[in-house]
Amino acid sequence: MCRNSWGHFAGSEMGKFANLKGIRILDISSGVAGPSTAQLLGDLGAETIKIELPGVGDITRGSAPRLQGESFYHLAINRNKKSVEIDLGTEMGKEVLHDLVKVSDVVLDNFRPGVLCRIAADHETLRGINPMIISCSITGYGDSGPYCDYPAFDDMAEGLSGLYSMSGEPGGIPIRVPVPIADLAAGFFAASGILAALIERHRTRRGCKLGVSLLDAVMYLLQTNFQAYFITGKAPTPQGSRHPISPMVGLFQTRNGYIALGPGWPRIARVIGKEWMIEDPRFDTVEKRFQNKKDLEDLIEDGLRQADTEDWLDLMHEEDIPVGPVYSLDKVPKDPQVVHNRTVIKIDHPLCGEVGAIECPIRIEGAATVAHIAPPLLGEHTEEVLRDVLGYSVDKIERVKMSGQETPRVRRRL
Repeated sequence: MCRNSWGHFAGSEMGKFANLKGIRILDISSGVAGPSTAQLLGDLGAETIKIELPGVGDITRGSAPRLQGESFYHLAINRNKKSVEIDLGTEMGKEVLHDLVKVSDVVLDNFRPGVLCRIAADHETLRGINPMIISCSITGYGDSGPYCDYPAFDDMAEGLSGLYSMSGEPGGIPIRVPVPIADLAAGFFAASGILAALIERHRTRRGCKLGVSLLDAVMYLLQTNFQAYFITGKAPTPQGSRHPISPMVGLFQTRNGYIALGPGWPRIARVIGKEWMIEDPRFDTVEKRFQNKKDLEDLIEDGLRQADTEDWLDLMHEEDIPVGPVYSLDKVPKDPQVVHNRTVIKIDHPLCGEVGAIECPIRIEGAATVAHIAPPLLGEHTEEVLRDVLGYSVDKIERVKMSGQETPRVRRRL
């Protein structure tokens, strides 16, 4: 395939893909991991119904900063969903959930083990209602074992997995990763598992139960680091801004900022005007460049500090050296490649107006697209779903609403 054969994706109007059209997801999760899974499936065309506690909603609705009362977390990971207020701790709530299970394909949760049985949402119960249902649970540490009942968030998994031990500068304190990598990794792995389960169900006509833990997800991301440890017996230490093994790979300071540099020896020596380094006995073999990694990188950075980032980018692109800028987030949307890819999109929200969002990175040739649906207001689609999906009467819809209003307006630990 030629380099430009996918270019029409970037230049065309993009929306969510309709490849999962006809698949219905019940998202009874909260926080980041589960909702990010459901959003990705919604981006691919699935109908996603988000079940939320009446008057409270998803835990991320309480986060700040906010726009017209809508939190940044909720806006970021809950598009293409319908919000239905149901208290799953009540008999009426369980009845509604079970009725939805009858006409759905997947139930997604991130409760601690044991909670699903208390709300009659465990896989055995749901399979009795719909033998083709797929149940996906995202947990902190797994559905069994010594930690399974502990409350877990992203940071706990990053710490336990060993990720934090490799962050920061050598000899310094661990540095927190600036994205919820455990939540997001678990969410994306869960989405992959759900897609695999849907394919298997197409063959067998049977549903299944699957699970992903935040801990396992981060450890999977660290498999090259673990492999190095398994081979050498030495645990990796904080790696700072440079690659732990490859010389010249990492972040380097310029006169007005930083660049991300990839392998480019000996071209990099020529570009920075230090051709003599190529014949220097400290650097004339791969082994010597590894042994004298710090000396080599100090000399390269000394050269890079003599000019601005923009100048180096132009010079290195001419020499086909892997290089890139180190942007702050306000500069990213203006980058020509980001603009060309249409990665930053706008979604019309009923309260917030037009808000920015990041497009799904999956581009499928020939896939039909439809406009994204804004993250829902709390309970925005309750009546619609009960009426159009379940066929409830006006009287029963009112009884469901009344049941929700009886819920205490505090978050209960289910």
